Amino acid sequence: MISAATLTFLTLFVVAMGAAAILDKLALGRLGANEVFVVRMGVNAAICLLLFLAGWLPAKAAVAQAGKVPVALITLSLVVTMGGVFCYIKALSGAEASKVIPLSSVYPLVTFLLALAFLGERFSLAKLAGTVLICAGVGLLAF
Repeated sequence: MISAATLTFLTLFVVAMGAAAILDKLALGRLGANEVFVVRMGVNAAICLLLFLAGWLPAKAAVAQAGKVPVALITLSLVVTMGGVFCYIKALSGAEASKVIPLSSVYPLVTFLLALAFLGERFSLAKLAGTVLICAGVGLLAF
């Protein structure tokens, strides 16, 4: 069961991502995709640096104890995310937000398959059906 706190954070995430897409599209009306990406990542880096500095001392011991693998995984996640954001902004610069955003939302299929392969999560017909329905709904919105 998903807790109320988790649902609250998920709802805030969904609202934030929806609003961010509109803000990105508005920025793309004034700047090119490469410039939007660079500014977005620069501002993100500055905010992350502040958060890092604020949280480093309490986290330092846990990071040291965990070893290099979690840091490598987080770094790889960041690189993959940055690549995804670049591709998303390039796609958004070339089409309507109402088409790009739904199509960018088929990532649950990728997550489903990768979770089966790398996390050892259990396959179920319900998970597969839900993922297929999400992707089908996205297709209906985009086309």
